[in-house]
Amino acid sequence: MKLKKKLLCLTMAALMTVGMAGCGGSGENGETASNGEEITLGTTSWPTNMFFYLAEEKGFFEENGVNVSIQDFSSTTESTNAFVGGKLDFCTFASSETISPFFQGADMSVVLETDKSNGCEGLVATSDIKSVADLKGKTVATQLYSVDHMFLLTLLEENGMTEDDINIVDMSIQESGNAFVAGQCDAACIWDPYFSQAKAAGGTELFSSADNPDLITDVLCASKELCSSNPKAVKGVIQGFFDAVDYWKANPDEANAFMGEKLGVDGEEFANEVAGLIISDPESCKEAFTKADDYSYWGYTQNTIRDFMYKLGVLDSNEKDCGELIDSSFINEIAQ
Repeated sequence: MKLKKKLLCLTMAALMTVGMAGCGGSGENGETASNGEEITLGTTSWPTNMFFYLAEEKGFFEENGVNVSIQDFSSTTESTNAFVGGKLDFCTFASSETISPFFQGADMSVVLETDKSNGCEGLVATSDIKSVADLKGKTVATQLYSVDHMFLLTLLEENGMTEDDINIVDMSIQESGNAFVAGQCDAACIWDPYFSQAKAAGGTELFSSADNPDLITDVLCASKELCSSNPKAVKGVIQGFFDAVDYWKANPDEANAFMGEKLGVDGEEFANEVAGLIISDPESCKEAFTKADDYSYWGYTQNTIRDFMYKLGVLDSNEKDCGELIDSSFINEIAQ
């Protein structure tokens, strides 16, 4: 895959608003990692984030010695503001969402890669459109200045086109998906559930994140203060997530139904949505946090996104190493 095409995947997430032996948390020996204090975790509606609710429902956080309160936010803007403002101990992020706060000096560490995108987002078009070149003169819906807007512009550039060759309609991602299904536009740059819904309605997939799963990922961040003052709590939350994943693998129908209800869909639709993701395990997360000069390393990927954001004028500089965001101590210990 050419670099430009890799960058297409990267931009999909680049501007979304600023049971293993010996691996359990401290709950197994009677100690409480959070010392009885409530640990707050902010999240938004995304399939993988529902595993935190499953961990809460099944008592996995408690088993790992941590008292977690999950707070749902209607947008990543709200959750990011709450986390950066010191009102949350943990917050879920699309990986590229961490870049702007990092450059602004936010007190945060990436402690867990929760998933990799494996086909759950991309560019969809009507059946008569077979290639990007066929978009010339067509109407494409997406959200201006979003990840998908950047994705679309880069895809056009790779095919010798510019935004002047198409008619871009500015809509939210949800509205873009609905407009496509209603036949109000020729194509749309969207993510799930709207991407899947558009394809189910007869849309042609021109590109998806399955081309390179390492490029679009999601993470859990913790405040640096919590990482230093209460590392047992951080480890307990991470282990609780992995315990929930194990439970889901052993009890897929029950777990999908529960998590689907939390997400606002039925169990079957939840299963379809999560099928477009690679859910992390300790070893894959450890690999993602291990330095390398390719996209297998989370820091390398985010630095590539950083440079792309800088080129588009989103960042004032590109001098900070995004790899500095990673605190791999917890996942390294769990993966032992």
